[in-house]
Amino acid sequence: MRILMYTGKGGVGKTGIAAATAARTAALGYRTIIMSTDQAHSLGDVFEKALGADPVRITDNLDALEVDPAVESDRAWGSLKEYLRQIMEEKSGASLAAEEALVFPGLEELSSLLRILDLYEAATYDLLVVDCSPTGETLSLLRYPEQLRVLTDKVLPMVRSVTSALGGLISRATTVPKPRDAVFAELDAVVRRLHSLQKILSDRKTTSLRIVMTPESIVVREAERCLAWLNAFDFGVDAVYVNRIYPDSAVEGYFEGWASLQKESLRRIEESFAGQERFYLPLLDRELRGLPLLTQAASILYDEKRPDPAAIFHTDQSYTTVRNMEDGTWVMTVRLPYMTAADLSVVKEGDDLILGVRNERRRFRLTEQCGRRNLKAWSYENDLLHITFE
Repeated sequence: MRILMYTGKGGVGKTGIAAATAARTAALGYRTIIMSTDQAHSLGDVFEKALGADPVRITDNLDALEVDPAVESDRAWGSLKEYLRQIMEEKSGASLAAEEALVFPGLEELSSLLRILDLYEAATYDLLVVDCSPTGETLSLLRYPEQLRVLTDKVLPMVRSVTSALGGLISRATTVPKPRDAVFAELDAVVRRLHSLQKILSDRKTTSLRIVMTPESIVVREAERCLAWLNAFDFGVDAVYVNRIYPDSAVEGYFEGWASLQKESLRRIEESFAGQERFYLPLLDRELRGLPLLTQAASILYDEKRPDPAAIFHTDQSYTTVRNMEDGTWVMTVRLPYMTAADLSVVKEGDDLILGVRNERRRFRLTEQCGRRNLKAWSYENDLLHITFE
């Protein structure tokens, strides 16, 4: 099963691009399902069909659904929420207040990602197209599995041992119920599933992330930062889509100033995303909705040279680790375009490397060769971060 994930700044039209792509793959004979993880669902509006948490048939070979984060959250974290509700009701006696307080920011959205794993494991479809949340939310969600690994590897074992030894005493002294084994088992199971999902999303032969933008300087710069961040997490971005390109006839007279700005943005896109396949869609004379217009847009995006959007366009890795035979050091190289040295930080903590990319942090487990060595130095030049281990 192939997975195509579409993300981008809010308002660039990624839902329409994702829907047009799904319509195209279905027409090519792929059993396709498209799902929206954006809480502000608009996928049903684009297809002009009511959608819910279960697949709805759009046309031959094409189903669609809009994930319900609350339902997915209960499925993933039910025992934990029940345990916390029990504690809150014990202390406050207000069940409604407890229910409202247990809507954890981020966890509902994170649970919706697990629906991707469900569809992948069911193997009912050949292709899954994901209409993601806007860039910032998507990047935050993709970061969660790695952060939860730290929780389960280091924190939960300690908590589990303490509650095993002292849980009964704490319960008698405070009236706080001792955590049930089901709570820990559920956390372990969820984190294991998130790890499995992260492996699938990081596999370039399975998953392709694709960035949608419009030819505006602010949007292009955010897309550049998005690419750098995804590279830091080693996700494969094999294509970018430039949507709503103004035709020459539309930028005459009053809008003439937009013509030069658009040309400059398009030039920058050519340079900044030279390593990705680039697709262009002009501004249409109508709103992109309804299967006929989606099919028309797909015929513009996917021409004779690139007819199949399910193809893997690029598989370049973000990371390489090689040994310097002259001095015996190991050098990890990470491609991080559009950054400066001031934007980056590198810290080694045990077997983990903590990589800072502006206001984001990535913690990941090093290879054995690098993990057992000290961090010697790092440098950044020509879009490449070089990290040397003694």
